Amino acid sequence: DFGGQEVFYTMHHMFLTKTGVYILVFDSRELLDLSTKAESKRYLLFWLRSINIHAPNASLLLVGTFCANTHQGLQASNIVIGELSKQFNSQIVANGNLVFFPIDNKERLNIQELRK
Repeated sequence: DFGGQEVFYTMHHMFLTKTGVYILVFDSRELLDLSTKAESKRYLLFWLRSINIHAPNASLLLVGTFCANTHQGLQASNIVIGELSKQFNSQIVANGNLVFFPIDNKERLNIQELRK
């Protein structure tokens, strides 16, 4: 877990290795909420680029949390994430027809699919 605060950004490259497997976790609610969507997209794009620069051949799983609360927005989330991540497709581990793994810890939704 890297600190998400900007003060830690300069240190990230020391921990991103070329042989790693990365899991980029985001809050699905923030991606669908108009008041937080732009910031959420900016944050995701920052991490997609950072991982791509420092570990261009590493596998990357995108995981959206709180998906039990956003079930109707699953396709909307997939479209947004698909647009953000299309230039990184060679790294992204797909989840069937989805670009990301929607999970919900409280409801234990899709945890087993992610573990596979």
